[in-house]
Amino acid sequence: MRRYLTLVCLLFLAIPAGISISGCYRNPAAAYCNGVGYGMKITDLDKILFQQYATGISMAFGQTRNLGLPQAENCKDDTVNVSSFSYGSTNRQFLDISPSGNMCAGTWNRNTGGGIADYTICSKPNPLPSTNGLPYGTAFVTASAQSVSSNPVEVFVHAAVSSVALVGPQSCLSQYQTATLDAQACYTDSNNQQVQMCAPATTQACPYKNTDPRCNNASLYYVCPGGVPKGASIPNCTASIGTLTYTSASSIGLITTDTTDNIVTLTAEQPGTTSITASVAGTGSSAGYFTVCPPKSISLTLANGGTTGTIPVGSPTQNLVTSVYDSNVASCPPTNANPVGGCPLSGPSLDYQSTDPMDISVDSSGAVTVSFPGVASIYAICQPGSCNSGPLNMIGEFGTDLSLSSNPVIISTPPSTASDYIWFSSPGQSQYFVPVELLSGTVGSPVRMPYVPNSMIMDRLGTNLYFGSPHELMIYSTNSNTLTTQNPSVPGVVLAVSPNNSQLLINDQARQLFYLYTINGAGITTFGGMGNAAAWTPDSKTLYITDNASLNNPAAGITGHTDTLYVYNQNNWTTYKLKPSTLSSSLPPGVLPTTAGQQIADTVPVNVAISSTVQTPALIIPSVGAFLRGSPTEDHTWCPSGTVGDYNSISFYPQPDSVAVQSDTLASTTDGKHILGAAVTSSGFELSDIGVDLPAVQLTPEISVPISCPEATNAITGVETLLPLTAGPWLNATQALDPTKAAATAVNQVIPSPESNLAFITYTAEANNTATAAQLPYYLPNANASSTSPKAGTVEYLQLTTQTGGTTPIAPLAGAFTPDSTLFFVSTAGDNMIHYINIPAAVSATNPPTDTQQISPNLPACTSVSQGGVDAGCTYPGNGNGEIVPATAIAVKPRSTT
Repeated sequence: MRRYLTLVCLLFLAIPAGISISGCYRNPAAAYCNGVGYGMKITDLDKILFQQYATGISMAFGQTRNLGLPQAENCKDDTVNVSSFSYGSTNRQFLDISPSGNMCAGTWNRNTGGGIADYTICSKPNPLPSTNGLPYGTAFVTASAQSVSSNPVEVFVHAAVSSVALVGPQSCLSQYQTATLDAQACYTDSNNQQVQMCAPATTQACPYKNTDPRCNNASLYYVCPGGVPKGASIPNCTASIGTLTYTSASSIGLITTDTTDNIVTLTAEQPGTTSITASVAGTGSSAGYFTVCPPKSISLTLANGGTTGTIPVGSPTQNLVTSVYDSNVASCPPTNANPVGGCPLSGPSLDYQSTDPMDISVDSSGAVTVSFPGVASIYAICQPGSCNSGPLNMIGEFGTDLSLSSNPVIISTPPSTASDYIWFSSPGQSQYFVPVELLSGTVGSPVRMPYVPNSMIMDRLGTNLYFGSPHELMIYSTNSNTLTTQNPSVPGVVLAVSPNNSQLLINDQARQLFYLYTINGAGITTFGGMGNAAAWTPDSKTLYITDNASLNNPAAGITGHTDTLYVYNQNNWTTYKLKPSTLSSSLPPGVLPTTAGQQIADTVPVNVAISSTVQTPALIIPSVGAFLRGSPTEDHTWCPSGTVGDYNSISFYPQPDSVAVQSDTLASTTDGKHILGAAVTSSGFELSDIGVDLPAVQLTPEISVPISCPEATNAITGVETLLPLTAGPWLNATQALDPTKAAATAVNQVIPSPESNLAFITYTAEANNTATAAQLPYYLPNANASSTSPKAGTVEYLQLTTQTGGTTPIAPLAGAFTPDSTLFFVSTAGDNMIHYINIPAAVSATNPPTDTQQISPNLPACTSVSQGGVDAGCTYPGNGNGEIVPATAIAVKPRSTT
C-alpha cells in the first residue's frame, strides 16, 4: 500500500512539468535573452541610446539646454521603462549638467543660499576653454541607469557666434548638380572685435586690404573684420563649434545632410538664387547665397520643328516644343546642335504668351488652342516672380532676377465659318453704345448707360465691355449687352484691361490716383499718379503707363500731368522721367477743332474723355519692353542697368535706345519687325516706320533666339555691370502724307493688321474741311527692310465712299480689324458712318482695300452742362437735340456660326 501511494504522488508531481493540457504552455527559457534559461532577462535594461545627437550638440558660453531623455532598450531592441537616469559630463569645468539632465555651457550654481534653488543660474566657464588659442572646447555627456551607460554625446562649447558666412560654389550650378556646403564663423573678442573662429581649410587670409571687394569672398578668404587671433590655428567649424544647420529661403536648391559624415550637400533644382541661413547653438545668421544657373536660351517650335504654321479652326490642341539651356557653358560647351551652349534645363516655370489670346490661346504648358480665325505670335518667357527669382540685392549675380524670352512662333488660322460682333461708342459725346452682328448686318438698338462714358475697352478674351466715367465704372456683358456691374468707388478713365481679364487700370484724375481694380471683386489697390495711355504685356504681368504734361489745363481744373513712365510689375510700381513732348491735339476724341468746340473742350472738368486714350505704348514683340510716343521716340526694355549687387544703382526699365523722329501714336506689328508711328508736326502729317531687331543667336537656320540680358566685367576690380537690352531700332523711313488727301490736325491711331502686311492711319480734321470726301491712308511695310539696308514701305490712300444724297465724310476717326484681317471697320466724322473696308488676301498697291459698305450706328449726342445738360462728362459742343455723333471707340469680337 505504501508503495502504491508513493507511485501516485510521483505521477501527480510529474504532470505539470511534462504535459500540456488544453493549450497551457510553460517555457521559462523564453524570458532570457539567450533563450536557454539563464543570464540577462528580456525585461532587463540592456542599452541606453541618444540617437538624436548623431552630430553632437553646439552650445555658446552661458547657454542652457536640456539633454532630454534617451531611449532605453532591452536585448531585443524593445523599449524598457526606466524610472530615472543619472547624468554625467567629462568636463564639468565648462559643461555642467544637473541631475535632471539640464546642461550648462559653463557651471551651474550649487548651495547659493538666499532661497535660490540649485541648478537655476548658468555661469559661463571660468577660465574659458582654449584650444589652439581660440575659445572653444568639447566635452561628452552620458546618461546611466541600472549600471548601464549611454553612448557619449559630444558637446561643443564655444564663444557665441556673431556671424556666419557661407563657403559654397564659386559659380552657379546646373540643374541636379550638387555642391558641399560649409561655412566660416566669427566671434566677438574682449575688444569688441569680430575675429575668426573657424573656417574650411580652403580659406585663407586675404592678401589685400580689407576694403578690397575681393576680400568679401567667403569661399576664398576669411571675412571676420578683426582677422585671426594672434597665434591661433583656425579649425574647421564642424570640429570646433559643431555641425551647422542650413536652411534655404526657397525651393531653388534642396539641402540634405549626411548625418554619418556630417556632410551637407545642396542639389540644384530650378533656376534662381536663394539665401542660405546657417544656425548653430540656437542662433541663426544669413550666411550667403546659392544660385542655380538661369536659362541662356529658350527655343520654341511647332511639333514639326517650324516656327510658322497654319492651324485651322477645329483642330485639336497643338503642343509646342520648348527647349531650354542654362548659362553653364563651362560644364556644357557649345555644340553644333546647341551653338549657345549650356546644360539642358527641365521644368522651369515659363510664361507662355499669345498676342491674340481671344482667337489663338496658349496654356501654361505650351499647348495651343485655336478658337477663331486670326494671327498670333506665341513665345515663352522666363521672368522673375515665377522663374529665375532671387533677393533684390543679388540682381544680376550669375544672371539672377533677369528675364529671357524665346523666339516667337507665328500661328495663322485661315478664315472659316465665323462672324463678328462689333460695338461702337463715342466716349464723352454720347450716353449710348450700339451693337452690330456682322452675320446679319443688323444694327442693334442703342443701349443707354447710366452716365456718359469717358472710355470704352473690351478685354482680350471678349467677355466684358468696360466703360469709365466721372461717376463710376460700368461693366457690360458682351453676351447680352446688359449692365452687370456699377462701381462708384472707382471713377475715372479706363486705360487698360489685362489680357487675362483679371485687372483693370483706371485713372481717377480728380484724386490723381491709379486704381488697379480686380474684376472678380477681390479688391482695389491704388497708386498716386496721372496717365493718358497704358498697355499690359500679353502675360498680364507687366503694365506700362505713360503720362504727358501737355495734358494739363489749369483753367479746366486739370493739373498733375507729368512726363512720366510708370511700370507696374510683380506688385511693385516704379517711375521714370520722360522727355517733354507735345500732343498734336488736346481735344477729346471726335470733338472737331472749331472755335466753339475748342471752348467746350477747354471748360470740361477732369475724368472726361481725353484725346490720347488710343496712344498706347507699343509693346516690343516678344514683350521685352515698349516704345513710347514723343520726340524723340524712345524705348524702355526689361534688362536692368547698374552694378551687380548694388540695388540702389539698379534702373529696372532703362532707356537703351531712341529714334530721332516724333510720334504722336505708335503700334507694333505682330511679327515684331516694325514699330509704326504717326504725328502731326510743323512739317505736316507724317508716318514713321521704325525697324526692330533684338540681339539674338542663330540656333538653326530657322530659329533665332534673343540673347540674355548683357553684362560687362571690369578686368581689374572684377565689378560686374548690368547693361540695357538694345532693341536695335533704325528708321526705315519717315514719309509725309499728302495734305490734299489727308489734312489732319491730330493723329488718332496707327492700326496694323494681324497679318502685319498693312496698317491704317486714322486722324482728326478741321470741321470745315472742304475735301470732297475723306481719304483713309494706309501703309504697306517693306517685309525685307533691315538695319543694314533699311527700306521704306509705301503709303497709299483709300477714297471713302459718300452715300448717294449723304453727307461727305470729313476724316476717319477710329478703326479696328477683324481678327482674320479680312475686314477693317472705320468710323468717320462728317457723315457719322461706319465704313466696311474689305481687305484682299494679297493686299498691295495694285490690289488695294475697298470701301464696300456703310452703316450708321446712330449714336445720340449728349448735352453738356454748358448747354443745359446734367452730365459733366459730356464734351459735345452742341445741344444734343436729336443730333448724332461719330463713333470714336470700336471693339470687335469673333463668333462661331456653326
